[in-house]
Amino acid sequence: MVTIESIARLSRITRQRRVNDWAVDAFGIQQAINPKQRALRLLEEAVEAYQAVGGDKVLAHLTVDVMFDRPAGDPAQELGGVGVTLLALGASLGLSADLEESREIARVLSKPLSHWTARNAAKNAAGLDATKAAP
Repeated sequence: MVTIESIARLSRITRQRRVNDWAVDAFGIQQAINPKQRALRLLEEAVEAYQAVGGDKVLAHLTVDVMFDRPAGDPAQELGGVGVTLLALGASLGLSADLEESREIARVLSKPLSHWTARNAAKNAAGLDATKAAP
């Protein structure tokens, strides 16, 4: 059985590999390794985090518009920025980002793969599939 404690004891790179293996099993290789698809799901989670703290929908839309009016950044630097911002958000909420990540990994791994496959298929059917989007 996967527990928060067992996940929290793993190194970050081991957790990343474990989540990648899960994503391949749940979504298929094309969906799991496609950077645009994974970034789209990251955007979804970021929007949900913003919504969870009472964020404004109009400001969220404006933020997307402003960001897309700028040149694209370097993926490695932007990934680092996501990590830094996640840590700052955790601190502002009085939460450990590391503990909450471990908690979420344990929750995700406790559900059958079919649950996640079906959820992903529903999102893709709703048009949230960057593997099919125009370049």
